[in-house]
Amino acid sequence: MSFLHFLKLLSKNIIWLLLIPLVLAAAIYYFTRNEKKVYASESTIYTGIASGYDLNGSTKADYFASSNAFDNLLSLIESRDTKQDVAYDLIAEHLFLKKHDPNMLTWATYDQLQKLISPELRAKLVKPTLAETRAAVVSCAIKSNDNEIYKLLYSDNAFYSFEALKNVKASRMSNSDLIKISYESNDPYVCKRTLELLETTFMRKNKLLREGQTGTVVNYFENETKRAFAKLDSSERNFLNFNKDNNIINYYEQTKAVAGEKEILYAMNHNLEMEKMAAGSSLDKVNSNLKGRLNQIFYGEEIVRERDKLTDIYNKVALSEIVNTDGSNKKQVDSLKNVATKVEASLKTTLDKLSTESSLPNGIPTKSVLDEWLKTTLAYEQSKAKLTVMDKRKKEFEIEYQKFAPLGAMLKKIERQIGVSEAEYLELLHGLNMARLTQQNTELTSKLNVVDPPFLPLKPSASKRMVLVVVGFVVGFILVLAVILANALINKTLLEPLRAKRTIDTPLLGIYPLLNENPNFIKKANLRILQQFLATVDTRQKPIVVGVLSTQKGEGKSTIINLLERELLDLNYSVEKQILLDNSTDASPSYLPLTIKEKENKLLGISMPINLDGQLMERANRLAETKDFVLIEFPPLDDIIIKPGLFPELNYSILVCRANRVWGKVDKEILTIFTKTTEKKPLFILNGVDTDFAEEYIGEVPKKRTHLRTLIKRLVKFEFGNRKRIR
Repeated sequence: MSFLHFLKLLSKNIIWLLLIPLVLAAAIYYFTRNEKKVYASESTIYTGIASGYDLNGSTKADYFASSNAFDNLLSLIESRDTKQDVAYDLIAEHLFLKKHDPNMLTWATYDQLQKLISPELRAKLVKPTLAETRAAVVSCAIKSNDNEIYKLLYSDNAFYSFEALKNVKASRMSNSDLIKISYESNDPYVCKRTLELLETTFMRKNKLLREGQTGTVVNYFENETKRAFAKLDSSERNFLNFNKDNNIINYYEQTKAVAGEKEILYAMNHNLEMEKMAAGSSLDKVNSNLKGRLNQIFYGEEIVRERDKLTDIYNKVALSEIVNTDGSNKKQVDSLKNVATKVEASLKTTLDKLSTESSLPNGIPTKSVLDEWLKTTLAYEQSKAKLTVMDKRKKEFEIEYQKFAPLGAMLKKIERQIGVSEAEYLELLHGLNMARLTQQNTELTSKLNVVDPPFLPLKPSASKRMVLVVVGFVVGFILVLAVILANALINKTLLEPLRAKRTIDTPLLGIYPLLNENPNFIKKANLRILQQFLATVDTRQKPIVVGVLSTQKGEGKSTIINLLERELLDLNYSVEKQILLDNSTDASPSYLPLTIKEKENKLLGISMPINLDGQLMERANRLAETKDFVLIEFPPLDDIIIKPGLFPELNYSILVCRANRVWGKVDKEILTIFTKTTEKKPLFILNGVDTDFAEEYIGEVPKKRTHLRTLIKRLVKFEFGNRKRIR
């Protein structure tokens, strides 16, 4: 559909396009004649979310966090619970009034409330204080869903219902820290008071929510910190008791000292063993030199006693020296050494008395042997005593090691528990400090400030009545236009030549408009059909047999064949018009071949009924041979049997189709059968075409037009600079 066709479609339906929208606009204007006045008020609140200062000493610049915070605030303002609290407050305040207060609400609102709340219920709800009255209103509303307060909340009341509070609008002002809240109502005082109650309610709820969150976190950290401290304290007490029970001052230093002493002890033991072995070897050597009686003398009772006594003293000295390496018992050691010296001297004196010979048999002097024996015996006994003490000390070290070995593992475990408990306690303590800081910061930043409080609207808002009227007209126009366009788009008829060519799939001979159009346009259409017909046929043939057919009745075959006959006669062509008649009966359906319709031919003066006998048929054929054109009108193709030999031989065939019909599958199949039977593809004429489409093939409708309409038509058709003649 071209733009020009679109405009013509609008012009054809201009009455509906204007009538229905006007009726709709008039109806809206009539039904809104009693429209109530609307008063609007607004308020601005500073939040400090986006650029506010906090205890951390920095401004907030997180876009997503700020956006989320603003969304939370706006959702809280528009939440059902907030509006419910506002409705409770407003109802309680108005019920608490003893009489009408012009500064609280208008008389109409006050009177309406008196009618909504019965005196009995009012007496139950109104208490000595406003707070008690509000509590009674809340209790009544939540008690059941069939009382007057509950029904008022869920009604369409203009002041106290949830439906009315839907007019509360909240939004963030650009990218600032400000929130704008607006409200519309039929009562200016109620409008202002509703905004005030809304601000108070949502600020209180916002503070409770934010501080409640941080309070819960602080309580959690406080409890966990106490538990962690108790655990740490218990571990430290276990550590202290463990040290007390095992006499541990510093385990690691003690184990280090024990290990050092052990190394020294084993080194001393090694040296003493070597000394003992050396002394023993020397003593054996001396004893081998002593023979006979002298040997018995050396090992006599008195000498043995002295030697044992000396050995005992040596053991004590060795024990004191090994155990107390720090010199703390030096006096005792010195005393024992003095005693040992005296015993050694006594033993030497005894040996001197026992010396009876001046030399031994092998020539060694007795004095030298005695001195050597005494020296060796003393060294041997000293080494022996020291080793005895050393063995005892080694056993003590083994016991000490066995004690310290498991203590280390236990002590490590206790220290590890203390470390874990301490780290947990410190982490929770840090979290507690941060939670308290956040709590304090929240308390400071959760306070919202009213920058622009609600005002009392003295003048009502501009009426939306005319806007509704205009919208109604536009909506009506669009709906009608949509119906018109939908009807045009879903129209499956042949409608116009291009669609008909695609649908019928056969060459287009021409079009013919509706007969009720402009007479001059009909003349131009007749001329155009004749031009197209003569341009198609070969006039050198004689006669030219043309079949005019259609698939259904009422397609306009007679109109087209009469038109061609009249126009050809006007051009001095001889024309014979014939009709293929159907003489079949219901009992025996059959179709007769070509007959000639009885008619009046003014040009030739022939008026002859033709029957089907052979003589008259031959005469008709001879008469037809003298004509230039033979126009044969066929019955509807869907009413006859199409088979070879049934139809006369045709030079051309013309299919006539109505533009306002649907070309179906049956029509297509019938045309295909006809084409195969006659071996000629017919041309088709689209009959009854709308003027909007016919003008493109026939020419502009000849009529007088205003200059404005002519100009618009040229602009739509992009005919810039087009003129009727050359000057």
